[in-house]
Amino acid sequence: MKKLFLSMAVVATMFAACSNDDNDVNPGDDEITFDDGVISGNIDRDAHVKAGQNYVLKGEVYVKSGATLTIDPGVRIEAEVGDDVPVAFLAIERGAKINAVGTEEEPIVFTSQAKEAGKWGGLVICGKATNGQGANAQAEVAGLNYGGDDDADNSGVLSHLIVEYSGNLINDKSEFNAVTFYAVGSGTKVDNIYINQVADDGIEFFGGTVNVENVTVIGSQDDSFDWTDGWRGTATNIYADQSKSTAYSSDSRGIEADNFEQNFAQTPVSSPTLTNVTLIGRNKAEVTSEAGMKLRRGTQGKISNVYLKDFIAGKGVDVSDNESIEYFKANPVQKVKFDNVPTKGAVDGTYTEDDTATGAGNGAELPEWASWATSFLE
Repeated sequence: MKKLFLSMAVVATMFAACSNDDNDVNPGDDEITFDDGVISGNIDRDAHVKAGQNYVLKGEVYVKSGATLTIDPGVRIEAEVGDDVPVAFLAIERGAKINAVGTEEEPIVFTSQAKEAGKWGGLVICGKATNGQGANAQAEVAGLNYGGDDDADNSGVLSHLIVEYSGNLINDKSEFNAVTFYAVGSGTKVDNIYINQVADDGIEFFGGTVNVENVTVIGSQDDSFDWTDGWRGTATNIYADQSKSTAYSSDSRGIEADNFEQNFAQTPVSSPTLTNVTLIGRNKAEVTSEAGMKLRRGTQGKISNVYLKDFIAGKGVDVSDNESIEYFKANPVQKVKFDNVPTKGAVDGTYTEDDTATGAGNGAELPEWASWATSFLE
C-alpha cells in the first residue's frame, strides 16, 4: 500500500465513525435479511443478502466472529458516498465467513454510488493462518486482528465477484485495496474476481495460504497484486492492465512482492506459486520506479508463463535485496515474454525468456475466462 493523496476531511470523517452500532435489521430473527436494503453496523449472527433488490452499504460493516454473511447471485451493493457520511467498507473478522457466490450470468457487484476510484473502502477478510506478524496481528483497519496456526482455515467462498471504485483512506498512512486478505487460509475458495478502478492495490495478501484463480485487475492506481508477511498460496490465471487507470503513483508495479520489511528472513517466508500471468504497464515515462514484477525483501516464489507489456520507465523483472536475488538466481521466473519493456531485468539469471509465453491466456488481450464481467461494468 502507498499513500497517493491525503484528505484531512476524509480522515476526520473516518475517525468520527469509529464506533459501530449493532446491526438492528430484523432484531430477534434467527437470520438477518436486510429487508430495508441497508447493510450497516455489526453483523453478529448469520445474515443473508437476498436477490431481488439493490442494497446500500453504509459506513463500517463488520461480520463478527461466528457469523456467516451469504450473498445471492445477482446482488448489487452500492457503497454510500457523501461529504458527511463515513467511508463504507465490509470487513470479515477472524472466525467469520462470507459466502458470496455469483455466476457468469448473475455476478455479485460491489460498487459505489460515485463512479470514481477511491470512493469507498473495499472488502477486507481476516483469517487464522500463519503469517510473519504472528498469531494475533493487528490489521491496518481499526479493530481487526488476524493470524493463528490454522493454515487450512476457511473464511468462506468468493466467486464471480466484481469490485469497483474502492481504495479510500484507512488513515493518513495507508489506503484500502479492492480486496485484502489478512492471514486467510487455504480452506477459503476464491475464483473469478474482477476488480475495476481502485485507488490503491487490486489485491493484497498479508501472509496466509489462500489460493486464488482467474483474477482480473483493471485500472489500479498503485500495484495490481501485492503480497507480504509470508503469503504461501497459489494464483492461477491473473491479468492486470494498469494503463486504464485515471491516476497513478510513480512507483506502481504489476506485482509488488515482499517477505517482511523488518526482517527479510522472517518465517514463514512468502513463497507463493503463480502460473499464467499477464501484466500491462502504464506506458508512461514519468512512472519512474515502476516494474512489471518487483520481487524484494526476501520473498520467494515459483512463477511461470508471464507476459509483460509496456513497462517503459522501470524494469520488467526487478529482483532486489540479497535474499531474494539469491533465491531467484536458483529458481528463476520461468517463461517470460517481454513486449515494449526496454529494460527486461535488474539482475541477470533471475528469469528466463520465452517468446511463446501466453501469460493469462492470450498475451495482452483480455483472456476469455474474464469476459463474463465486461457487460456488467459501468
